[in-house]
Amino acid sequence: MSFRFALRAVLPLCLPIVAQAALPEYEPPELEARSNLLVNDEGFNLPPGSSFNSIDPAIDDDANVAFPVQVVPDAGGSHPGVWFGAGGVGALVYEGPSDAIISSASPLDHGGSIVFTLSDTGGADGLYLYDPAAGEAARVNTSPVLPNYYGSPDINADGVLGYQANFAGGRALASTGDGTSVIHVADRGLVPDSPYTYIYSPAFNDQRHLAAKVATSDDQFTNVEIRIFAPDGSSELILANQATDAASPYSKFDNSLALNNKDVIAVVATRAADNRRVVLRSDGETTTEIAEVDPDGTIRDIEFFAPAINDAGLVAFRARDENGQAIYVGDGESLARVIGNGDDVETDLGLAQIGQNNATDPIFSGKPAINARGDIAFIAGLYPAGDNQTEWGSGVFVTRARMVVTDRIFADGFEAR
Repeated sequence: MSFRFALRAVLPLCLPIVAQAALPEYEPPELEARSNLLVNDEGFNLPPGSSFNSIDPAIDDDANVAFPVQVVPDAGGSHPGVWFGAGGVGALVYEGPSDAIISSASPLDHGGSIVFTLSDTGGADGLYLYDPAAGEAARVNTSPVLPNYYGSPDINADGVLGYQANFAGGRALASTGDGTSVIHVADRGLVPDSPYTYIYSPAFNDQRHLAAKVATSDDQFTNVEIRIFAPDGSSELILANQATDAASPYSKFDNSLALNNKDVIAVVATRAADNRRVVLRSDGETTTEIAEVDPDGTIRDIEFFAPAINDAGLVAFRARDENGQAIYVGDGESLARVIGNGDDVETDLGLAQIGQNNATDPIFSGKPAINARGDIAFIAGLYPAGDNQTEWGSGVFVTRARMVVTDRIFADGFEAR
């Protein structure tokens, strides 16, 4: 299979980022749903015995949350589902066929439409869109882009879907909407003269742009760049590693990233000078280090999950501090700890703590999500306060920003909630 697409550099579309020192304060996290083993309890806002693992929550600007549920028990075994709700109230809005596999994320737009993938369906594998008006989900026709499977599905404010199209011979980034499906970029396995030997997991935005780490070396990892690809095939170089550009201070980038609607990315990189991991925000002209690993400082480690970024330039990410795993938010001048190991949270069962009974087990599931107002959604393990040997499962939470950052990329300011 072959595709034709243009490759040309375009000028950066963003103005330099203006950072502001103040960060929003956060309200106590609110529990949206909780899963647990049936031998322990029936969970909260989910069918008893439901479970999920290593999934990413999604949050819209009204703090509505969506997430995939990989196991929903039924008489013959189990099936997947999609949850939607807000304010501590919600339920499964879609339930898939028995034994099907759902994607690890189910992003939503501002109208309640939710995108996800299904596989092992027995003939109905593909990209699916849940329509809140109809109360059902349908498979999306992405012709003429018909990959073997879809990766990293996303939806923007216009209802356009972005995804990684995976074929037997290689990978492409594509989008479907407004009656069209287009390839933004393809690797050398699909287009022999492509400069890209490998395309990593993308992020999508309201401009119908897809950002991704791409490799240009034959070994698929020595020479890498971060680029933003438009539907017409043009691209903008945001970052390159030192093997590609000797002036770059970064030796490598993590495989996944975040992209906001201003074409600003957030990604975890490794500095060449000291081999320390850092969280970056960049528009291709101005690059800001949001956080760095310091064995004696606040951030002891940065975990291998993509950060999240909103249009105000706030970046949320998973890290480790002196107390263990935590979620932080930063703007380039200040850092705030949002939630972490041992913190108290209210649940349907009473006061709980964030954590696991085994110190080596991960506390959080997937990556955090942040909306335009700075609210953050996350998934964390729970146990009753003071008793980490009792299992209360995993909870999906939203913590709301008391003071909302309006748009610190182009104008400083806060808005009271």
